[in-house]
Amino acid sequence: MLHSSINASRTWHALTGLVKQSATGLVLGAGLAIAGLSAFPANADVASQAKPASLSPQALADGTYLYGQAETAEQLGSAYMVFEVKQGKLLGAFYMPRSSFDCFYGSVEADRMALTVVDSYAQSPHPYAVALKSDEPIAMAGSEAIVPPVTLEGFHQLENLSSNDQRILSTCKANYQNRI
Repeated sequence: MLHSSINASRTWHALTGLVKQSATGLVLGAGLAIAGLSAFPANADVASQAKPASLSPQALADGTYLYGQAETAEQLGSAYMVFEVKQGKLLGAFYMPRSSFDCFYGSVEADRMALTVVDSYAQSPHPYAVALKSDEPIAMAGSEAIVPPVTLEGFHQLENLSSNDQRILSTCKANYQNRI
């Protein structure tokens, strides 16, 4: 009797863990969907999306970037991404003004940013990807390829990082620099 009770207890804990894990993924996914982020699970079929296959990881040059759903910074209800790219690796955060932020780390791939987003409350990692797109075809100038500007699906590139953007990025770098 005790043996079956222990097995039932283990089964219950396993199911509860799966439900919690699924709920966390659902909450993260719902949060990104509510924020309107153009993100999808990293294992989604990106090839079926209408994205150019010719983008390269060098399409996002090393540097610090700020992207927003809105064309201007600090718009309430809009989601933003602040991140740094170094040699195809990236680290940054998703945030909404006057709200919490979720750090992420990952890499730039041919047609997407493959990310691991860390839920700020549960501290649990979730794979996500953000599509890269180019509005112009790649052209050749003599023997050199002209790489068009790359944007993130559903986002506008913004020029100036605020002190809050820098603070968020610094926090994520301090916590996750060892992941990239």
